[in-house]
Amino acid sequence: MAYEPEAPYAIRQFEIDVLVPLELFGLNMSFTTSAQAMITTVIFVSAYLMYGIRERALVPGRMQASVEAVYSFVANTVLKTAGQEARSAIPFVFSLFVFILFGSLIGLTPIKFTFTSHLVVTLALSLTVFAYVNILAVRHQGAGFFRFFLPAGTPLYLAPVLVVIEVISYLFRPITLGVRIFANILAGHIMIKLFADFCVMLTEALGLTGFGVSVLPLVMMIVLYGFECLIFLVQAYIFILITSLYIRDALHAH
Repeated sequence: MAYEPEAPYAIRQFEIDVLVPLELFGLNMSFTTSAQAMITTVIFVSAYLMYGIRERALVPGRMQASVEAVYSFVANTVLKTAGQEARSAIPFVFSLFVFILFGSLIGLTPIKFTFTSHLVVTLALSLTVFAYVNILAVRHQGAGFFRFFLPAGTPLYLAPVLVVIEVISYLFRPITLGVRIFANILAGHIMIKLFADFCVMLTEALGLTGFGVSVLPLVMMIVLYGFECLIFLVQAYIFILITSLYIRDALHAH
């Protein structure tokens, strides 16, 4: 049997393992580590929110204060970006924010799987936003929504070209939204695990000497963990900020 070298963990960490194989009507419906991580995130976030608001004290405790702070942060982002008319969209945007943020953070724990580092997941989230925004636009603007694809004052002879460009640009919205968060989280995870692999390689190659030398990349890995947590917060915020911009376009005709 030919020897096949094992890929470093920095790459293997993104492999999806099947926990419960299942096939229905020819479709692979297996329960995987990705599904496990997403369900774990939903359970954790639900428990956190329910526990935080269980008493709703006038003078909030730490847990209630943290829940209110997260909700206020998201609500202010939506209202400042999309206006007061977007108040009904706050629960939707809030759900996206906590799902992305806590799902990414849980990926740094011993569960060791970050579903936001997979393009199929981030694209699914962005397509959900795309569908929500279009439904919102048609509901609030009706047929007037289609004026979005033809800027006011456009000369008639340029209209066909501009409409095609605007439609293509509009259809690419979910792709750019999904790829942005996927690429940043993927890169951060690879960087962290590369330092971990480097520590192992030094120890295996140099023994006790390598174990001592590996302290430096270990320290760098710890620093990167803190930096990665900040990246998660920034990426979750950018996701809901762009979503809020799309909601603003859906609610207000141009």
